[in-house]
Amino acid sequence: MKNTGFERTSRYPGRSRENLSHKKKAPFFSKLLTRRLEASAMTLTIKKVPTVVSIHQLDDDADACETDPKANLVSRVCAPGSTLPTLNYAPKRAAIKAMKKVRSFGSFDDLRVPDLASERDTASEGSFDASGGAFARAPASENESENESDGDTGSTGGGYVQDVSPFDRILLSAWEDRFAAGLFRYDVTAVKTKVVPGGCGFVAQFNEGRATKKRPTEFSVDEVCQAFDGSKFNFTKADKSEILFAFRDARAEAEDAADFDANANANANPRVSCSTFDARRVVTDDGVSPTVVLINVSPIEYGHVLLCPRVLEGLPQRVSPETLLPPLLMAAESRNPYFRVGYNSLGAYGTINHLHFQAYYLMEAFPIERAPTRRLPARAYPTKRHRHGIKVSETTGYPVRCVCFERGDGFESLAQMVGIACQRLQARNVPFNLLIADHGARVFLIPQRFSQRIARGEVPEDVVATGVNPAVFEISGHLLYKTREDYDACSQEAAQRMLECASLTEEDFYETVSMALEDDDAPSAMERVFEKSRGAGVGGRLATIRGSVDGACSEARVTLDADVAAAKTRGDGDVSPKSLTGGAGSTVSSGDDALAA
Repeated sequence: MKNTGFERTSRYPGRSRENLSHKKKAPFFSKLLTRRLEASAMTLTIKKVPTVVSIHQLDDDADACETDPKANLVSRVCAPGSTLPTLNYAPKRAAIKAMKKVRSFGSFDDLRVPDLASERDTASEGSFDASGGAFARAPASENESENESDGDTGSTGGGYVQDVSPFDRILLSAWEDRFAAGLFRYDVTAVKTKVVPGGCGFVAQFNEGRATKKRPTEFSVDEVCQAFDGSKFNFTKADKSEILFAFRDARAEAEDAADFDANANANANPRVSCSTFDARRVVTDDGVSPTVVLINVSPIEYGHVLLCPRVLEGLPQRVSPETLLPPLLMAAESRNPYFRVGYNSLGAYGTINHLHFQAYYLMEAFPIERAPTRRLPARAYPTKRHRHGIKVSETTGYPVRCVCFERGDGFESLAQMVGIACQRLQARNVPFNLLIADHGARVFLIPQRFSQRIARGEVPEDVVATGVNPAVFEISGHLLYKTREDYDACSQEAAQRMLECASLTEEDFYETVSMALEDDDAPSAMERVFEKSRGAGVGGRLATIRGSVDGACSEARVTLDADVAAAKTRGDGDVSPKSLTGGAGSTVSSGDDALAA
């Protein structure tokens, strides 16, 4: 199936700023109506009711906000003792296992349209508890059958952002509240978007506001690793009204509660989700600052948000296994396959040196998602699957070379493998992007050289003149043009030519992938990650770790290189894996749950 091309002036009918502004203007019209009724001769009683407060009004002390200019900053409202709307992520193992889907949109040769009604049914099978009331599935409209999602000619998604799951509902409701309050720098619903004709299905957008009103970069772009500088803009300086909610991993607490419930009730339903939403959770002083979701004030698409892990700790824009876990879990919590999470390293068009991931709903297929994949050559990666069941492959038929990881036995092991690969790229000063798709089941690692080639004058002038910067969403096929002329003239050939300027050469790509995925250093990397849980003994054997979140609790024996070296030094006759891992405390689960700690 091939795209024929289409264009919509507004991709979200009914969700323009004018139609949503009733949230902001309602109090004014209420006062006006009261005055007119009081001035009339009619005998009418007006009952005074309490004011409804939106969730972004987090500070109850209005006087303190007026006297202290810092009272409204993220650094203040995320401190211990304050209250934040909090989504506690803790689905049951069976629910996680049901999320293991790949290729939601098919391939270049076979375009697939996700069944959002089916996704919504899956999400509603379990409850989603919330303080003040439970979230239930919205009833189908008269024009929508129970088994059909919205459709629109020429569009894979229909143009409507649907709240498929309670997570989507919470995020979109809070985002629309900020949209109606005028917190964004421009109206993203008014931008023009079209699918470029051709087999790839590139999505082009004319977004003049992002080009003229986006915050400028405040650091050099020639180094991937740079120290955090608190004097420059970072997300602790953002206004509290930009916070939507905190995103908290509560799986350990949920497992303890589930074990208690299972002992108390043998008929407990294992498919019921334990994820909860607390509108006013108190931030505790446990040594870890909150991971928060904020609006992107210069949005690309509807629902564009930022995920900032441990926001108050001043983490620079670098990826590690530990910090990669929250965006994977957030992607899994959304049941809408059009919700993707992205990351830009410094040098790959990350513009703020404070750790953050981006996410939004693009109601089209990203071309990179539909690209075919094949096994990496042995010189780059000798095995097809990682020991935790992770499938590693490369994309083909796409203008940018990249690596695709498919989730195996758990998100922890996926975060571990991809996170270590990112750390090695950072150490080699290789800029890269990450795209998380398919509810976290697939991660695309995209090393690139675009900014480096521009600095060396190796990019054609006409490509540079378009102003398209291949950050994560652009390099994945969603192209943002700054002028109407470039937008009107865009074609599949021009898009491919521009993206090819960002791609590594074949030799450079395989050499880089081999370095990033090399297994020789993996044991020592795991030792560093699990440093706190290591036991005593030769080589620092790892302690036993509980199973994966999706129920894959089988144990796998691990032999560290240090164990082998020490055994050879002692002159032991048997240095087989069995002899080295047969002792107590020498097995680890395939789930790598300790990474979430």
